[in-house]
Amino acid sequence: MELNKKTMQRIMLLITFAVLLFWGLYNISAVTKVLGKLLDLLSPLLLGICIAFVLNLMMAALERLWDRALAKWDSRWNRKLKRPVCLALTMVLFIGIIFAIFFILIPRLEEAGSTLVANIPTYVAQIQAWWENLSAFGAEHGVTLPELSLDADSVKNTITGFLQEKGDSVVNTTMNITASIVGALVNFLLALVFSLYLLAQKETLLAQSRRLLRRSLPQKAADRLLRLLSLSNNAFSSFVTGQVTEAFILGTLCCLGMLILRLPYALPVSVIIATLSLIPIFGAWIGAATGAFLIVFQSPIKALTFLIFLLILQQVEGNLIYPKVVGKSVGLPGLWVLAAVTLGGGAFGVLGMLLGVPVFVVIYAGLEKLVNNGLKKRGLQTETAEYMNLDYIDDATLRPVRLPTEAPHAALKETKDDSVK
Repeated sequence: MELNKKTMQRIMLLITFAVLLFWGLYNISAVTKVLGKLLDLLSPLLLGICIAFVLNLMMAALERLWDRALAKWDSRWNRKLKRPVCLALTMVLFIGIIFAIFFILIPRLEEAGSTLVANIPTYVAQIQAWWENLSAFGAEHGVTLPELSLDADSVKNTITGFLQEKGDSVVNTTMNITASIVGALVNFLLALVFSLYLLAQKETLLAQSRRLLRRSLPQKAADRLLRLLSLSNNAFSSFVTGQVTEAFILGTLCCLGMLILRLPYALPVSVIIATLSLIPIFGAWIGAATGAFLIVFQSPIKALTFLIFLLILQQVEGNLIYPKVVGKSVGLPGLWVLAAVTLGGGAFGVLGMLLGVPVFVVIYAGLEKLVNNGLKKRGLQTETAEYMNLDYIDDATLRPVRLPTEAPHAALKETKDDSVK
């Protein structure tokens, strides 16, 4: 093999990569720390990219509405105003949705806490009466239960003593939580500003990225990478659209059901469940715990009714609505949607649940293309319907042959005799 300049460059790159890989494996702990620090520094930028990706779907929809509404007004000002106006509306809607969720949730949590404190005497009296009835029932059947003596003052004193004893840890925990919230808020604001710049100049940034890829990679490799990125973008976009649609359907059904059952906090609980259901399949269960926490202070029976209702709704949502809505939007069968969420959640937790479906869509599409290419090379049909009830492939036509259900052996013999003739 002739060692020209290009070959020498490849050999040097391979040697450099091997040396760096060996050094990284030998110093894996140091590499892990450096990567962790780097991830912390880049977290606002990465979060900004994620926010920009989601907001781009909303902004693209607004720009399509703009084009339809102002189709007759084709002027320079129309083109100049479209992006700033649609971007501003997108940001207003996004921030408005976040504030609306918090303004609905926080007052209800405060109300639930106040209700708990005010109803402690009632709860204690109910528990005492229930235990006395249980003791009487046990005595009739020869079972003696220990006495239970409770009063509201003792319960309040116990809670107060616990808080005083654990006061320092409670304060420290509160300060740590506050510091974490402040840090997360700063990162979120930085990410929001970064996403604003990304959305404002997305066409220019995409063109520069394609230009860099064309310069850095061979043409075939660049084409394959761009096709993969396009497929990933379509998969993630369809997934987000389907997920939001499914959350809206679930929240609406939950609100209607709670209103029919006359359960309290129908609107805030439905908003919480719809928001948390953005976590595929299992998010609604987290919302169920939050909703039950709000309702139980009004009435434990109503909280139990809510859980039973949500259990039924969750079964319908998880097995019918979610696979149909999200699976249809991403072009993935419902069975594989459930498999992607289960495997992703088991491997990577909540993040795996969020990203499992779109990642699986990319893998599924790649495998489907690989299979179709292999079938085309053999001259076979690529449509799945062609292989329904398949018995064998005809050697002459290379088409699937379906035998009748009655007397299959006779039909098989007749078909083979015809092919011999």
